Amino acid sequence: MERSLRTLRSLRARGRDAFLSDEVVQDRAERHAQLLAQACADIALHILAGTGTDAPETYAEALKALAAAAVIPGPLGEGLAQAVRLRNILVHGYLDIDHGRLFDELDWIENTETFAAAVEHWLEQNGDR
Repeated sequence: MERSLRTLRSLRARGRDAFLSDEVVQDRAERHAQLLAQACADIALHILAGTGTDAPETYAEALKALAAAAVIPGPLGEGLAQAVRLRNILVHGYLDIDHGRLFDELDWIENTETFAAAVEHWLEQNGDR
């Protein structure tokens, strides 16, 4: 997660015009956005399974369920649910990727630090479960 977050911050810091004019940068951003969103979803599913919660049908539902279980704040769950929907577009190629929109929506990556801290805190409190 740290590497993908660091990479995405670096790519975003170049600015929108540089992002849109460089396919290599776009490809790196797509891959690291996918990896970062996937890591959040995998962590959510792992915690939910460990607590005996039924597995949600989608990654987005897993993040919302993690918020409902008070592992992460509710708004954070909703925000990251949007990120995993983006991940689905990137992985499954449902649409042509709008790289301008991808760049504009990269703010969600900052929520992953809050996510990691909330999960770490929850694990410290509930690690013996």
